[in-house]
Amino acid sequence: MKGLIVDVMGDDCTNHGVTSGKDRALLVGEGIPEIFEADDMPILKIVPGYGSREYMAIPYDCDISKTYAMFGGHFIYSCDGRFPYDHPIHVHDRFETQEEYNEYSK
Repeated sequence: MKGLIVDVMGDDCTNHGVTSGKDRALLVGEGIPEIFEADDMPILKIVPGYGSREYMAIPYDCDISKTYAMFGGHFIYSCDGRFPYDHPIHVHDRFETQEEYNEYSK
């Protein structure tokens, strides 16, 4: 799979999300140039956001229709001119079921 290598930035409050402890990720999805291969880094895909977020990044293999996407403090960005956004993108890199959400929210 090919995409664009991006920097992972921000505070790690991911509760062991896929970007925890990582400083780079491979970004794939519509509008993302297919240039680099993933080399021992998480693969994130761009999906429509919600609220005030136009887009967000999630793990490539996650189905957000079955769980809650959780923002854990990380953003992705690249100074590569082929990065199609002019601002960092929120990473929702961990998912919770309704039961997990209820338990963690106590």
